[in-house]
Amino acid sequence: MNRFVNKQPHDHTPAAPHWWQRGPDGVAWLFLALLLGLALLVRLYRLDAQSLWLDEGSTWRIIQASWRTLFDDLQSQAAAYPLYHLLLKGWVALADDSEWALRLPSALAGALAVLALYATAHELQHHLPTERQNRAFPLAAAVLLAFAPFALWYAQEAKVYSLLLLVVVLLMWALLRAVRHGTWQAWLLFVVLALLSVFVHRLAALVLVAAGCAALAYYSDRRHLALRVGLGGVLLAVSIAIVREMQRGLGGDFATIAEAGAYIPAGPPFALWLTLLRFSFDRGPGEFASWWLLPWLALSVGGGLWLLRDSLRPTSNGGGAARALACFGLVPLVLFLAQLATTRLYEARYLIIVYPAWLLLLAYPLTALPRLPRIAHSAVIAGALLVCLVALAQPPRGLFSGYPVKEQYREAVRVLAERVHPDDLIVLHPSYIEPLYDYYMQRFSADPAPQPVLFEAFKHRQTAFNQRDWDEARRRYFAGYVRSFLLIAPNHARTVDRPPTAVDEYGLVGLYYQYSREQQKWPCGIWRFNGAHLLCQDSPEAYETGTIPEPATPIRATFGETIAFFGYTLKATTPNGPGTYRAGGTLPITLFWDVHAPPPADYSVFLHLCQNCTIPPAASEDAPPMDGYLPTSTWIPGNLVHDERGIALPADLPPGQYQLLVGMYNPGDPTTTARLPITSAYPVDTNRLLLGTVEIVAAAQ
Repeated sequence: MNRFVNKQPHDHTPAAPHWWQRGPDGVAWLFLALLLGLALLVRLYRLDAQSLWLDEGSTWRIIQASWRTLFDDLQSQAAAYPLYHLLLKGWVALADDSEWALRLPSALAGALAVLALYATAHELQHHLPTERQNRAFPLAAAVLLAFAPFALWYAQEAKVYSLLLLVVVLLMWALLRAVRHGTWQAWLLFVVLALLSVFVHRLAALVLVAAGCAALAYYSDRRHLALRVGLGGVLLAVSIAIVREMQRGLGGDFATIAEAGAYIPAGPPFALWLTLLRFSFDRGPGEFASWWLLPWLALSVGGGLWLLRDSLRPTSNGGGAARALACFGLVPLVLFLAQLATTRLYEARYLIIVYPAWLLLLAYPLTALPRLPRIAHSAVIAGALLVCLVALAQPPRGLFSGYPVKEQYREAVRVLAERVHPDDLIVLHPSYIEPLYDYYMQRFSADPAPQPVLFEAFKHRQTAFNQRDWDEARRRYFAGYVRSFLLIAPNHARTVDRPPTAVDEYGLVGLYYQYSREQQKWPCGIWRFNGAHLLCQDSPEAYETGTIPEPATPIRATFGETIAFFGYTLKATTPNGPGTYRAGGTLPITLFWDVHAPPPADYSVFLHLCQNCTIPPAASEDAPPMDGYLPTSTWIPGNLVHDERGIALPADLPPGQYQLLVGMYNPGDPTTTARLPITSAYPVDTNRLLLGTVEIVAAAQ
């Protein structure tokens, strides 16, 4: 047993000093500070450029819970990473819950992981003969992590995985250090990190098994064989229990998610291939040039061969460190693949626990190669770094390409917030995108957001909810509404509402909106963003009840020679009722039209809000009726058109009384002379009909 706590035979040989150790301490700190600063700078770049996506929305929703609830989660088997949510809630209480603030802890953890990996590689070198110790190995491993697209993705995500990466690296460092020093303080540090790790993420249990195997494999002699066999048996039993628990957790209610598209259905061989692609440059099959893989394959094969060679050597000649590194890479991987053989639910982020060991493997030959081969290996590493930079900048998938690579709920909800009326129906599909709706609606509008409808009967493994059930539910929820919006995440929706054919983009809910005309409804907009679509549907009469909308304020006017205006309805967004609106909110209005004869052109409608109406308006809205989905040239006499519109009010709009005017023009000629002349008994200003006066109040603080 003393072998586990005593210093190793080669410890009496002092480690070869690194270049900065020959100078003053300030040089060493400067180098480490530059390394940390570089890693942090890359992770902070465009940190909030992408919208929060589904999982980040779930994170935000979870940290809205009480402190007591989150503390209780520490003891809950259902909570996969409770400590992260506690830490994030504390951070948000000090800062805020903006996208930048939510992601900052992950960026910091990712940058610290680079520094920690350098320290781990440096510690590993203390277990090697003196002549194999150099600065190239830790530097190469750290730089690979600093610019790795895989690590950068999670460093810019409000999820636990960047913190998990840091904890795994620290566990590796602490174990190697404890084995080398053999002091109770060193082992206590490892034990504390081990206990914390399982609260950071339950998958850290796989790393702890790997740490146990690494401690056993560190020694190649046969002393205390019975004890070693006994400890090995315990680790095997724990491994089996962990695999069974993962199979129950991933193979229960989620067993068919992969088939529907939420996860990648992959057996162990395919999972290994996908993992290599993700670890290398964070791409899937068919998303990269074939030459990208060459340096990564060369580094993986070369590192694996050198590690295998050293693993067969005695501990005093570097064999213990090689075997420990192999355990940290192989044991969690094998255990994960074992559960994957039955669940077939694969996500690369779960294997971030083996990512640090893989990076150390890539750089490992630098500890043993002669000078010229070492230069060649360094050149291959430089080629891998070049691939990383290309992958980060490559449109449209690169994280720093400027293209949307995450689901664009922010953009979709912004469009919705600018258009929604308080009496509109909002449908969210699937139901679990609701946190994104709640998060962004309060940021884009000072007005209360309509309570959305969630069709939660659509669930994973749902087989009984058919067309008839959907029709009944829709009639119940839609009755009495005139307009509705569908915010849908197609890739997630198909896991609960499968498209009926391979060529269909949506299931039952989405198809109802996509084919509005076939439902005797008016389409009033389709906005497609990456991973999030917004569809608008207007009904000539109220859903189910058949009530025909009428203007609350009748006004008679004729635009041009053929278009008749019948009035408007202002909607209430404040307790003061219609006519009073908040700066930073929306002024919702419905315009009512008819025609004496089909108009000769497709006209656009504008709304102006002004105090001094001789200068450009303080706020305005300009678009064809129904956002162009019901062109004026298709209007038929006698078919009343109600056109729901909204003026987005600037947050800094001064309070006061404002005039509201409406006009119509040919968009092919946007000059004032292109406005249709108006005939009306009501006031007209430069071919703009005065609808009335509204009051703007300051947004609630």
